[in-house]
Amino acid sequence: MRVVDARTHQPVPYASVGVPGRPLGTVADAQGSFQPAQTGAAPADTLVVSCVGYQSRRLPLAALRQLPEVLLAPQAQALGEVVVKAATWKRRRVGREATGGGVVYNFHTRADTLPSAKLGREGGAILHVRPHSFIEDAHVFISQSRFQGVRFRLNVRAVDADNHPAASLLTQDVQFTVPDSARGWQHIDLRPYNVNVGAEARVAVTLEWLAGQPTPGKPTTWRDWPSVLVPAAFSATHRLVFRHKPEDAWQVQPVNLSLYITTASPD
Repeated sequence: MRVVDARTHQPVPYASVGVPGRPLGTVADAQGSFQPAQTGAAPADTLVVSCVGYQSRRLPLAALRQLPEVLLAPQAQALGEVVVKAATWKRRRVGREATGGGVVYNFHTRADTLPSAKLGREGGAILHVRPHSFIEDAHVFISQSRFQGVRFRLNVRAVDADNHPAASLLTQDVQFTVPDSARGWQHIDLRPYNVNVGAEARVAVTLEWLAGQPTPGKPTTWRDWPSVLVPAAFSATHRLVFRHKPEDAWQVQPVNLSLYITTASPD
C-alpha cells in the first residue's frame, strides 16, 4: 500500500496512519509505503491517513485494503510574505534550556518488541508565545541515544482548552535526522518554513518518530538498552504532551521537557 500525492502521483514520504482516539497506527516509509496489517486495526476501524501540507483522508480499513494507492490532495495555502527585520523585531528563547532534571522522556518503551511499535510515537512541550510570532528554530536535548538512522517530524500545533495539541500551524512538512548515538542539543532551522503562530498564545511543539533502528549489539547493562532520552523536570506550570500513535488520544503530564524555540515578534 502506498500513499501518493493526488496531483503528481509521487510518494508522500512518512505519511502518518492512525485510528482516531486509539493507540493503533503506523508511519509510511520513505517511498510512502506501509502495511495495513501493521496498524493493528480491525476491518471496521476507520483509519486517518495524513501528512502536513495535505488534506487528511478517513477510510475504513476494509475499504483501504481494496485501494492500490491512497491519494492525498495538497492543502491549499494562502501565504503572505513577511520580512522579519532584526532591528525592529524582538527575539526570545521560549522553553527549557536546562539539560538535567529528575525525569526523562523515552521514545522507546519496554513494550516495544518490534521497531514498528515506535512508528508515530510523539512527544513534546506546550510553550507560551507572543501572538503573530514567527518560530525561527527549535532545539531539543538528547541525553542518550542507542539508535541509528533516527528520523523525526517536527510538528507545531495550536493548543485547545484541555492542553491537547490541535490544528497544525505548519504549511510544509518538517523532518530532520539525528546522528547515530547522538548526544547533546539538536538544532532544527525553521526559517525556510515560514512558521507563524497567528493569533495563538500557546503552541505545542512535538517530535514524531518516523524511523530508527536499535544500535547493533546485545545490551549488557540497563544503560545499553534501546533508548532515546530527553531530560525533563517535574513542574507545576509546564506541560509535557505525548501519544503513542498518530491520531491517538493525547496525554498530558506536569513535566518540563528540555526543548526550546527561538521566536521573533513585532513587540
